[in-house]
Amino acid sequence: MEEISVESQKVDGRKMIVAVDDSPMVLKTLESMLRDKYNIVLFSKGMRALGYFKQNKPDMIILDVDMPDINGYQLLRQINNLYSAKSKVPVIFLTSNSEKSYVEKAVMFGAVDYAVKPIKEDVLLEKIHRVLKDA
Repeated sequence: MEEISVESQKVDGRKMIVAVDDSPMVLKTLESMLRDKYNIVLFSKGMRALGYFKQNKPDMIILDVDMPDINGYQLLRQINNLYSAKSKVPVIFLTSNSEKSYVEKAVMFGAVDYAVKPIKEDVLLEKIHRVLKDA
């Protein structure tokens, strides 16, 4: 699956969220959950998302940990290198692994929050709202 781009321009003042996940089902679920409140750009490949981040700065990123081309931790490290310390983009990891070591590693790499699949819409929306309100 190639990346899906939905309303990739901030023409209406809504916050921009980029989601990166290798699962087409997860991407479609995120699009369905978020498209009414946020502008959303979806990528199924981490390296393609990195190319997008080199030219665009979203308001927030939702990032899978386990992806085939680059894992979420490596991708976050490269994303953080693109932006200055004072203009970092908040990242929420969304993954199927709830082990404490995964959560700790996510925080160590700079994630602001962590959510576990399967996606619980109300929980994820609350996390997103809190992060964007504080940003």
